Amino acid sequence: GRLDPERTWYRSHAMSGLISDHYAAPSDKRAVVVRDEGRPRHTRSPSDLLRLLTAAAVALLGLLLASGLDDISVGVATDTIDAFENVPRPLIVALVLAVQLLAWTVPVATVGLLLWQRRYRRLILTSSAAATAGFLAWVLDNSVTERFTPPTTDLPIPSWICAGLAEAAGFGAGAGTPGDIVDVARDPVGTLTGITSLACVPGDGFPNVVYLAAFVAGFSVLSPWVSRRWRRAGWIAIGLFLVVRVLDGVVAPIDSLFVVAAAYAVGAALLLAVGGLDRRPRAADVAVALQESGLDVVEIAPAGVAARSALAYDASLHDGGRVFAKVFSPDERAAALLYRISRMARFKDTGEQRPFSSLRRQVEHEAAMSLKATADGVRTPRLETAGEVGTNSMLLAFDYVASRPLAELPLDEVSDALLDGTWEQLAMMRRRRMAHRNLNLSNVVMDTEGRVWITDFGFAELSAADSQLRADVAQLLAATALVAGAARAVAAAVRVAGAAVVTDAAPLLQPAALGSATRAELKEHKKLLGELADEVKRQTGMEEISYQQLQRVRPKAVFTAVMLGLAFYLLIPQLAEVDLGRIADANWEWVIPAAVASLVTYIGSALSMMGGVPQPLRLADTFLVQVASSFFNRITPAKVGGMAANIRYLQKAGIESSVAVAGVGLSNIAGIAVHVLLLVIAIATAGRSAPASIPLPSGQAVLVGLVAVLTVAGLVMLLPWGRRVFLHDLLPVLKKATAGVAEVGQSPGKIALLLGGSLVTTVGYIFALWYSLEAFGNGLDFIKVATVYLAGSAVAQAAPTPGGIGAAEAALIAGLTAFGLSSEVAVPAVFLYRLVTFWLPVIPGYLGYRKLAIEGAL
Repeated sequence: GRLDPERTWYRSHAMSGLISDHYAAPSDKRAVVVRDEGRPRHTRSPSDLLRLLTAAAVALLGLLLASGLDDISVGVATDTIDAFENVPRPLIVALVLAVQLLAWTVPVATVGLLLWQRRYRRLILTSSAAATAGFLAWVLDNSVTERFTPPTTDLPIPSWICAGLAEAAGFGAGAGTPGDIVDVARDPVGTLTGITSLACVPGDGFPNVVYLAAFVAGFSVLSPWVSRRWRRAGWIAIGLFLVVRVLDGVVAPIDSLFVVAAAYAVGAALLLAVGGLDRRPRAADVAVALQESGLDVVEIAPAGVAARSALAYDASLHDGGRVFAKVFSPDERAAALLYRISRMARFKDTGEQRPFSSLRRQVEHEAAMSLKATADGVRTPRLETAGEVGTNSMLLAFDYVASRPLAELPLDEVSDALLDGTWEQLAMMRRRRMAHRNLNLSNVVMDTEGRVWITDFGFAELSAADSQLRADVAQLLAATALVAGAARAVAAAVRVAGAAVVTDAAPLLQPAALGSATRAELKEHKKLLGELADEVKRQTGMEEISYQQLQRVRPKAVFTAVMLGLAFYLLIPQLAEVDLGRIADANWEWVIPAAVASLVTYIGSALSMMGGVPQPLRLADTFLVQVASSFFNRITPAKVGGMAANIRYLQKAGIESSVAVAGVGLSNIAGIAVHVLLLVIAIATAGRSAPASIPLPSGQAVLVGLVAVLTVAGLVMLLPWGRRVFLHDLLPVLKKATAGVAEVGQSPGKIALLLGGSLVTTVGYIFALWYSLEAFGNGLDFIKVATVYLAGSAVAQAAPTPGGIGAAEAALIAGLTAFGLSSEVAVPAVFLYRLVTFWLPVIPGYLGYRKLAIEGAL
């Protein structure tokens, strides 16, 4: 711990595995027995995560500014150089030389100090971060972007700086031109000469971008181990390095923002990955802080309960009393800060306030809320003291109350009187318009006399808004329902708070309005919120609950917007390759039949899907799902999105997951079988007129792929892990899927739907291509067009792009021209075909998806 020199500690390992520290205090203090929790010295810290996210955001901002504000970037650098024109030249020379000497000295001194202190782990982490950041900066500087080295013509090096440096290095007043300095730099004179000359080498000034990135990354790793004074000194050094680089005319200030932030993120990411020093106070630190706060502590140990965003300790006092201490460190504050920011970003109207400006303000807020609750008559442990722990942590000490949280109570102890007492405490806070905002099973406790206590007022608010008061009711309803059931929880709320209060809070009975602890518990009771809502309607007479919209932006909306943008982004290159004037010359009477043929393909897909599962499906909904699948297939390769949408639809229809997957797979296999059969028939019918240039699937390639799959499967089955996964996880699913397929195979009607739907789909696409060709004066017969479609679409399915974009068009155009059709007809006809069958269904597909999602069918 952080101890005064006059304090002495004796440490021994207790039999229980804890560490017993016997503290021999000065004469004015009593000895304390400290039982620490034996935490590891290194851990992954929320502070490092916060630093990483902040640095990444700043790096992104710097990249956007540097790439979009060229004039401003150059202007800022020029103004900086102009500002130094008024500074005496000897001072500038001294500054540049001193900073460059500092840049050489600091890393050497740091490495030496770490070696002397035998801090080998810190040295390895620091060196790794510096090497990684330096390498990335070198790659970016040399191969990705020239933003780090703007042209020297835009940022001229003041010749008087070069002259002054040359003169200071002993080369005379006449050696001040940049060219002279470059020659000097190439001459291996003394170390001072090399350092001095580098300052005026255009585009290669020191500290360069590689050094800057390495220094910042190493500084980022060492930050948790150094005091605030040394961290401030590190940032000052980085600032000086940037000033020198601007004076060199090597880098613009806005560009350096990206370099520094990205390198700092590298160091934070490394600490987050491997773990940094545990900066939270130990029990010994807490004992010292409690004694300095006037509490005569004789023994302290970690508490057996969890505390929100804090470490918890039990301390025994000399007079026989006990206190419960909550210790807040920067790590706990970082975790709370991340939680609040994420809640504010994701949800609205949940009462989230701006994060506190400092850890001290956070602790003072909880202390004030606790004192106010006690003054209002709320049964909560009395605050004894608040104080500092070490140099950067705070604590709150409360009277110890022998109690158990509601989460630990057996069902027979959760009586109606206990539930009523809980709601009475909440009603007392509501009368004074105090919102607790974190009512979960850990913060509601029962003492040895059966009385209810409320703890943890860290999120509490005075003069709370109505939405915050309603949220308290919803949180307590959900929490008590977890231990007493929905019916008893609602009944107690109605008895004490009243039906009006319960109905007012009903729209907030949703996960977004609840605390993280309650949401975690509800994951194991997924139906409880629904049961709670039903009980609220039954016991209060509500007809329907209109849930309040709390999400700012729904993930589905973001996903949809991104996917629509991607779909049209992929369409733009195809539009650029087509002569739109040629499209205008088309015979538009054939476009309507082509569109109808495209529509028929979705009917065929619906029929095939209905035949792939043993349960009956509605044709209208299944057809709409196929239309919606067209939207997903435009943005995913190999129709993965469409298959996922179909599986989801079947699951929503009440079909077991394994059977749904097998049904979608069976429908696709039927489509492939029909496609191959029609391809063989078409080639046989076309005879020798079928050109050899049409690429067909290779049987040898299929055989090689099949052998590879079987080989991998055999190797997996040789391993115990593979056999366990297959026998316990895959085999039961395969049995259910096989049973569903067998049931389909026993029904002639299902087989007819399965194969007939696949036939309708394939033929519909053939007619869509035929009609598109007719719109431009087709010169081929139907069999040849069918052969081109069947062969070309088979090739396009192997392409990794969504819907075979690029490959499908190329294969169809190649096949049509191989049969003798001119490219003036083939190119616009294929584009029209793809427009009708591939691009135009995107909008109806999205609308169909929205309709099904709203109805809960997808």
